[in-house]
Amino acid sequence: MVAYNQYLEVLVDKEQNTKTNPKPLFLTVYFPNQNQPKSRLKKELKSFILTALKKNKKENLIPSGKIIVEQIYQAIDSLESLSRGLAFFIKFSPTTKNNRKVLPTKRENFIFIPLERVPQKEVFLGTRFDLDQLVWLADKGIDGLIFQINQKEANIYVYDDHRLFPVANQQNPFVSDKEKQYLEQFSPINFQGIFHGTGEDGVAKREKEENKLFLKKLQTFVKDQVNPTESFDYLVINWSTNFVKLNTNFPKEMTAFFPKTETILIDKNITNQKQLEELVIEKTDQHKKAIIEKQLKEAQERFDRYSEAWQEILTAANEDRIQKLFIKPVINKEGYVTPDSRIYNYPAKNSRLVKNIAPWLVREVLAAGGDIIILDPQINNDFPKIAALLRY
Repeated sequence: MVAYNQYLEVLVDKEQNTKTNPKPLFLTVYFPNQNQPKSRLKKELKSFILTALKKNKKENLIPSGKIIVEQIYQAIDSLESLSRGLAFFIKFSPTTKNNRKVLPTKRENFIFIPLERVPQKEVFLGTRFDLDQLVWLADKGIDGLIFQINQKEANIYVYDDHRLFPVANQQNPFVSDKEKQYLEQFSPINFQGIFHGTGEDGVAKREKEENKLFLKKLQTFVKDQVNPTESFDYLVINWSTNFVKLNTNFPKEMTAFFPKTETILIDKNITNQKQLEELVIEKTDQHKKAIIEKQLKEAQERFDRYSEAWQEILTAANEDRIQKLFIKPVINKEGYVTPDSRIYNYPAKNSRLVKNIAPWLVREVLAAGGDIIILDPQINNDFPKIAALLRY
């Protein structure tokens, strides 16, 4: 699991320790991986970075974009497998037109983070890093863990931002030889060449035992692999009808590994990932919408402690008075953050400008023991952009 909070501390420290004159520049790059090979990812990333830098007025004060891309390529090539997103943070001493072919940056001023979640495409060059997306990543868990189980195998996926990402495959080692099953089911009972189905009950019983053993194997696999610090909103188990008939405690036993998750069972024979993805989206969105609407309604009914005003919400956050924060995931609202993480919509003393104060607000509410409810516009676009239930 990526230690986002540790990276945040390092990056903020690099921003603040700027004793050089002229002051350094900071380049931030976020880029999603759409399950493509490294060669294609590198090509798309290069085009995106170079295009973005050409539009920036400070572009002539840093090394050539091509030189920067070469160093980014080296970081990507060092990965055994690609993550779902990439983030690069580079600190530069301002350069001149004559030495732009050299990358005047120390290794410790180049930070590469393989991301577990899918970021939005972004290139930012300025007098600070753009840490907004990294703050979101530090505070939000993955949407779900998905199991697709049939008699032959189990595919395990991570579900995030309405997409499935394969993470593991477990073959069922207990499946008997099909030819032996066939011969047993249709074995001859005499020497006259007459065949009767004498082994059908035995085959069904054996298949049932095989499936039970396979579920136990899956349970052990998950127990060995589970990260106690990992969090999921949903545990979705899709299994074929053969497993449904077992009347097993497998869902309950799996939930014990992830006690804070909502379990959804899909009893259906599904043959491909796309079909599974569509069903997972449908089921989880239905559940999310019902929960959010209920919580929002309950908050609105306490009208003396409910607010949708940014200024009131920021003041309450700075005073640790937010009990529940309702917020859309994509809000681009400029604001200011002080070294002690207080948030303002005006330039307070010692504050730094941030392009998006929403993730900083989320961090402040969580640090004070408040709850975050994400108002996903893909579920219902009529939700307010932001709202809060105050403690008093």
